[in-house]
Amino acid sequence: IRMCSITKECVPMKSDVGDFPVPDPSVLVKSFNISDFSGKWFITSGLNPTFDTFDCQLHEFHVDNGKLVGNITWRIRTPDSGFFTRSTIQRFVQDPDSPGILYNHNNEYLHYEDDWYAPISILYDQRKKKNPNL
Repeated sequence: IRMCSITKECVPMKSDVGDFPVPDPSVLVKSFNISDFSGKWFITSGLNPTFDTFDCQLHEFHVDNGKLVGNITWRIRTPDSGFFTRSTIQRFVQDPDSPGILYNHNNEYLHYEDDWYAPISILYDQRKKKNPNL
């Protein structure tokens, strides 16, 4: 499975056709507490149904040495209706100039990169009016 994923023979990659461009910095939060992301998150959908929707895909996040660390676990079905479990660790580094951007690069297992963006929301705007230091 690992070689299959790395060589892209069984996990098709979604090509970048510009559907999800990098957001303008003006629409990103000005502060972002990465510890707010701590806890269990289940992935139920994604852009690539072959890769983003494994059974019981769980991301458990915590902060360690200023990085957001995700312990990722997923199950892969086998032809005999069983499954085997795989896991990896993701480490997100917060952009020092734009705290609403988290980078997950240099992954050893599947050799991919994730850039996460935290956009401003209506709730954030309401909180910011009450506390301009956000």
